[in-house]
Formats: sequence, C-alpha cells, structure tokens
Amino acid sequence: MYIWKVSPLIEQLKSESLSQKEQLKYFLTYSVLMILATDPLLSVGLEYGLYDAINTATMSILTIVGVVYCYKVNKSIDDKDFILRFVTLGLPIVVRLIALAIVVGITFGIVDGILSDSSYLDESEVYQTTAVDVSITSVLIVVYYYYFASKLKLFSKS
Repeated sequence: MYIWKVSPLIEQLKSESLSQKEQLKYFLTYSVLMILATDPLLSVGLEYGLYDAINTATMSILTIVGVVYCYKVNKSIDDKDFILRFVTLGLPIVVRLIALAIVVGITFGIVDGILSDSSYLDESEVYQTTAVDVSITSVLIVVYYYYFASKLKLFSKS
C-alpha cells in the first residue's frame, strides 16, 4: 500500500494489478481519515466534550466494521468492483439515509422541545453532543451498512 507515492499506484491501477483486497485497504484508510478530518476537535470555536470523542471513535469503528462487512458480502457474491459499487450505490443510499435522518432529527427536536423547559438555547449556551446524539448517529450508521449490504446481495440474483 502506497501512502505517499502516487506514480506506482497509478501504474498498478493502469495494469489492473491492484486487488480488491488492496482497494479495500485504501478505501478504509481514506474513510477513517475523512471521519477524523471532520472531528469537532478540529473545529475552531466549538466546545469539544467526552461525547464528541465517543462519537468519533464509534463512527470510526462502525465505519471499519461496516465497510469490511460489505466487502465480505461483495466477495461472497463475485468479488468484483467493490469500490465502484460502494461509491456508485452509496449516493442514492446516502440520499435515502439523509431523508431518514431529517425525519428522525425533526421528530427528536419536537419531542425534546415538548419535554424540555425551554425550546431555545440561551445565547450563552453552547450545544453539547449527548449520549442520545451518539446513539442516533450509531444507529444511522448501522442502518446504512446493513441496507447497503442488502443491496449488494442483489448482484447475486440474476
């Protein structure tokens, strides 16, 4: 696996000698780096708490497990075009998941607004990630990979 050099990687891609397993390693590394790059700790002006760290760790673990699970499902089908399938099928699946997340978010916001004393944060208050936020994010990630794997399984049915 090349981390710094691009030219040898280009040669492997041109010659189609980069195996599906090697592609998986690149994809996993890229995915985890993107999660870490979006970590709130890197955001200026936001308060970073324990649940932010838990959320980042949980997202990283679930992403690794989910991608490997989908890779194994794809391997059991025909072991072809995993990255291509993942990226192309991922778009409509993410759009569906975003729609689900919006519905869950609005529902959670309404319920939280009804049950809490004030529905708005005071100007001095800063939003804090909570255990509920971590749980909802985790459930959505698990749903994403489970749903994605179910769609990959359709490649085996002709």
